[in-house]
Amino acid sequence: MATSIVLVIIFIGVLITFHEFGHLIVAKLAHIPVESFSVGFGPVILKKKIGETEYRLSIIPLGGYIKMTGEENPEEGGFSQKPLGIRIAVIAAGPFFNLVLGFVLMVTMYLIFGVKYLPPVIDPVPNSRAESIGLLTADTIVNVAGETIPSFEALERTLQAHTGKEVSLTVRRQNERLIFTYLVPESLDIEPFMAPVIDRVRSGSPAAKIGLKPGDRIISVAGINVRRWNDFVEIVRSNGGKPIPITYQRQDKIISDSITPAVEKDQMSEEKFGQIGVWVMLPRVSLSLPRALWEALRRTGYITVQTFVIIYKVVTRKISTRAIGGPIMVAKIAYEGASWGAEYFLALWALLSINLFVVNMLPIPVLDGGRIVLDLIGGIRRRRLTDKEMTWASNIGWMLIGLLIAFTIFNDLLRLIKK
Repeated sequence: MATSIVLVIIFIGVLITFHEFGHLIVAKLAHIPVESFSVGFGPVILKKKIGETEYRLSIIPLGGYIKMTGEENPEEGGFSQKPLGIRIAVIAAGPFFNLVLGFVLMVTMYLIFGVKYLPPVIDPVPNSRAESIGLLTADTIVNVAGETIPSFEALERTLQAHTGKEVSLTVRRQNERLIFTYLVPESLDIEPFMAPVIDRVRSGSPAAKIGLKPGDRIISVAGINVRRWNDFVEIVRSNGGKPIPITYQRQDKIISDSITPAVEKDQMSEEKFGQIGVWVMLPRVSLSLPRALWEALRRTGYITVQTFVIIYKVVTRKISTRAIGGPIMVAKIAYEGASWGAEYFLALWALLSINLFVVNMLPIPVLDGGRIVLDLIGGIRRRRLTDKEMTWASNIGWMLIGLLIAFTIFNDLLRLIKK
């Protein structure tokens, strides 16, 4: 418990401090005087002046700040006297450092843990063409049209390239190798098959409380025999808060017990569902540094785009505003992330760091994106915004941020009350 709380503090503190560190580095490179740089808020514990900058360690470790000469008062020179491009670079450096941090965390995760993948083990859709030619659940596709198939993703990609054509499928079924002729439909009728075997158990979860362990194979739950992982998930989801019998195999032993799935709520749809805190076992492949860099770059780009898409959908009411969370929600998911283990924690840390980049680049005054927009407006007009205009923009920005903070905290509290 205490370890998880410390991890949450580090989790949030590093995200915000790294952001401010970006501003500091670029300001220093641009020879802008920096009066103070603080790790944390509140009363100062330690401080040391190096050059013109006083470096501080404050008692509340959730973030930090930087104060540059001329940032608030143009008459002081410093930041305000620098060319437009340099000012924008200093402002954008904070969010950019969060983006870089997210990327680095992902590279670290991939290098340490590798990446899971879906093997080309199939589950034909009932009454489909795939089923009619004799393909069975748990068949492994070895080859398609002469091309070796290493994963289900590769299988999908290869079949889609042959849509509307007949292809030869080489299938491994237990100790046999079989060949089928398959007319590839426009909508694939082959799904991935995942055996109901547990890979990871979240500490403190219902699964952990009854002693489920990695490698356990689920045989039945709620009186229903389980052959596929998806079947197991659906049964658990539909039995939130209800004690249900569960039978599983551990090596040569068959164990029966009772489990009560915790009731969770989807942040987007607000749908309630049951969850016991386990992951499915999938094969894992180690990644070389070049491959880890590429996968991290691809994933970082995907998360960035999807974050903008989600914000747009929330603003246009295509997604419920209840999906928006604040500091309580961040602390909650960070705490839960720590209970899943280091791999999940790193992934979550990277995700929130990239989210912080996106949020800070929104064109709202007082956020970095808003400050950039105001500087660009001043550059286009070839004169700085007046004190009155800056005050108006700042007031609007703080009002929007204040409303957003109040709204997110309200959502957080509502989740706690309704849980």
